[in-house]
Amino acid sequence: MLSYADPGVRPVPAMVAGGRRRLYVFSPLPPQRNGLADYIVEYLPMLAEDFDLCLVAEGGRSGAAAAQFSGSPFQVLDEAAFLSRQPERDAQVLYNVGNNGDCAYMLDHLHRFPGVVVVHDVSLFYMHQVALQMERSNGMFNHWVRDTGYEVPADFVARDGSLGRTPGLLYQECLMVRRIAESARGLMLHSRYAESRFRGGAFDIPLGAENGRPLARIPHFVLPPAPPAWDAYQVLQRFGIDTNDILLLVPGFLTGNKMLYEVLVAYSRACASHPRLKLLFGGEERADEYAVSERIRQLWPDGDGPKVTGYLDARELDILLGRADLSFVLRYPTYGETSGILPRAVMGGGRVVTVDIGSYPEFESPLIDHVSIGAGLVDQLHASIESLCASMPKAADRAARRLVEAQRAESLSPRALYPRIRALLDAAWETSR
Repeated sequence: MLSYADPGVRPVPAMVAGGRRRLYVFSPLPPQRNGLADYIVEYLPMLAEDFDLCLVAEGGRSGAAAAQFSGSPFQVLDEAAFLSRQPERDAQVLYNVGNNGDCAYMLDHLHRFPGVVVVHDVSLFYMHQVALQMERSNGMFNHWVRDTGYEVPADFVARDGSLGRTPGLLYQECLMVRRIAESARGLMLHSRYAESRFRGGAFDIPLGAENGRPLARIPHFVLPPAPPAWDAYQVLQRFGIDTNDILLLVPGFLTGNKMLYEVLVAYSRACASHPRLKLLFGGEERADEYAVSERIRQLWPDGDGPKVTGYLDARELDILLGRADLSFVLRYPTYGETSGILPRAVMGGGRVVTVDIGSYPEFESPLIDHVSIGAGLVDQLHASIESLCASMPKAADRAARRLVEAQRAESLSPRALYPRIRALLDAAWETSR
């Protein structure tokens, strides 16, 4: 599935008196609607087996998180409780960080209490923005960039010193990457692309175990296919999907960087000659980034256009991914990672269209079509839809595809990947002693 051998960190024993050492984990947590929360939950049982585990929630969220984990073999603390511990000398800290405002609460702690950092995105522009707003220092962004040794073109800088527009370099190699690398005791990235971009953003920070900052490249896990849902038919009916429909799906949060307009245009071209086509946007709309519902009303004023489901839980999303004939997993200019949504879409047995940039080309499957970003993107998306309609697979063929993809995903299960995470934690612990 991945086109490269993922190097990890060799296991080393954690020599701590008294057995298990304490591990504090900073992360978005359920019930937050955040993929980072879903990610860390899969590793908590294994971490709890090896460590005296404590989860540190953002202030005001610890009560809801503790209720979600009632009866679990670990604690849920808020930031104030963590700070009162300071933490103990023989404790370790793990940060689960992505390009998301829900992670901004970690930043002060990350620099005061260095630990191992799971970096899900190498473009941290959104979190950088939130951090600046929290610090009430938007006007200092340009000065911060300049003081760090970067040169910002004058036409990007507003009169108050803030960034009026964002240069591509800063959008992709945000200075937040360098700040994290500077403080981290260990680093984990998901792809060869992410590691390369991270090293470029932290160009003057020595990385690797020999420099006191062990780094491991460990791919995002892939969960096994969900068992058949007893109410799958009812879920599909609720979203207006009938047995004979050809379903096109845009899965996940509907953010502005997922090429939503291009998908709409390609669909509008194709549905004129293929009345069985239906397009479903399977996720929660972020209207402040791209008002997809409003655009649908403009393009289909009679109300017969694509539908937006709103927020889906994991089971509902799996039902749609398992039914979709073609899924669009597109992101630009924040290229994203080979995260769970791409292999999960492939494991549904339908075709998948993704971009040929960033880390996406590292995930390989015969079910994937890669498209190039540029003026011809709509034509490429339209061609993918036409190709699907010209060769719809039989049910038996699709079932065989599911089986093959499930077998390919076994090496990327959380249980299979966890020993490498444990090895990274141990290596970081040993180098920091």
